[in-house]
Amino acid sequence: MNIVAQFLRQSAARFPHKVALVDGERSFTYTELYEAASRVAAGMHAHGLRPGDRVAYHGNNRWEMVVTMLAAIHGGFVLCPLNVMLRPAELEYILQLSDIRLILTTREGEANVHALSGRFAFEASSYDDPQGLFARWMAGPAGGHETQRRPDDVVALFFTSGTTGSPKGAPLDQEFINHLAHSWTIACRYTPDDVYLVMTPMFWAVAPIHGILPIVLAGGRIVLMNRFNLDQACALMEQHGVTCLFMVPTLCTMFLDQKADALRRIKTLRVCGVGGSPLTAETVHAFESLTGARLLNTYGLTEAGAIAREMLDAPRRPGCAGTPGGTVEMKIVDEHGNPVPPGTPGEVLARGFTAIKGYWRNGAVDPTTLPDGWVHTGDVAVLEEGFVRILDRTKDMIITGGANIYSAEVERVIALHPQVLAAALIGIPDRVKGELAVAYVVPRAGGAVTADELEALCRDRLAAYKVPRRF
Repeated sequence: MNIVAQFLRQSAARFPHKVALVDGERSFTYTELYEAASRVAAGMHAHGLRPGDRVAYHGNNRWEMVVTMLAAIHGGFVLCPLNVMLRPAELEYILQLSDIRLILTTREGEANVHALSGRFAFEASSYDDPQGLFARWMAGPAGGHETQRRPDDVVALFFTSGTTGSPKGAPLDQEFINHLAHSWTIACRYTPDDVYLVMTPMFWAVAPIHGILPIVLAGGRIVLMNRFNLDQACALMEQHGVTCLFMVPTLCTMFLDQKADALRRIKTLRVCGVGGSPLTAETVHAFESLTGARLLNTYGLTEAGAIAREMLDAPRRPGCAGTPGGTVEMKIVDEHGNPVPPGTPGEVLARGFTAIKGYWRNGAVDPTTLPDGWVHTGDVAVLEEGFVRILDRTKDMIITGGANIYSAEVERVIALHPQVLAAALIGIPDRVKGELAVAYVVPRAGGAVTADELEALCRDRLAAYKVPRRF
């Protein structure tokens, strides 16, 4: 059985002529989407890829990436999304860990991929090449049935940095994704009538795993945005009658500040997931008053799906992230690992169906990377009458606009400047972004270094969102 591949096959059987995916002028019915995924999977097999091999997409959101994801699931490959914002130096370590066999890239990503092609054994091809692999596979013969997979076989491998700044591979298996998709369907009451707007990038887990696959399971419609734009988001909501979406608190604040009139006009929104950083009760009230939609707060991370969440028509507590999810076991512990009583702050730990069983190491899931079997989140929380309130972080990490910046990674780059003696990165509060990164730098005795030089160094080696706003 291939549990996750059944999502698409069953929806294609139930709704063969229903529109499943929209990307600008291009659209696919469920039958067309299933056939495209099976063709690309067959092409990958014919090209020599075998179940368990890692394949990557690399670019901003587009229909080809959705087909690639579904084809990888169909064919039993491990999808390894690559962040198109990362510089070659950042991608290098990921490639060392993942042993990716194939990277399907785009115009905006080609230069960075080709800069590394001579050092790693992957094959690269562009979606934008009309003679490229993907185009040939799409024009090829239909494929066969899904490749059989076990519940613990890895479906997708997402890389998330640790407190050291070095990426770690979080392997999401069949069981993880199956339970997570059903939990979203239950929490949001997804139906075939729902229209889901994908606003977050597909190289992070939220869009493909928490968004697209649950909607495919429900038989709803997916509308893609290539990159987030406030005006386009509002236009797409009106044009397609969007009923649901997911956003980080930064986007919620931007909508309220800049597009309040547009939100009032949008009458179809029903339920919106939000997560990535704490959300104030005032923001929730303002958004729900304008749209009439329910804003459901969710707390989780790549390694542990939805640890706590709100659900439609269930009680909620202002400023909290809902109640612990039914797909994971959660506990809050002190610095010695002992559980603390309700009302006492401690670190959140999680294990269960929607938690990884170990990080990726040496080409497989390594349970020894979770010595006690629990995912240690690094987040400090308190349990208030059954509701989870996130208070702080134990990890040296800054969240800006829903994206994680690990201080050690940025500090290490700044320290490469020959005139820098020491550097420290901190986050300062910001109403829209949540936090902004500011670097404090100590020059060497008699040395001279400017903010412009440090910014140029960071931009050369780091994704733009990681570059400090001030030095």
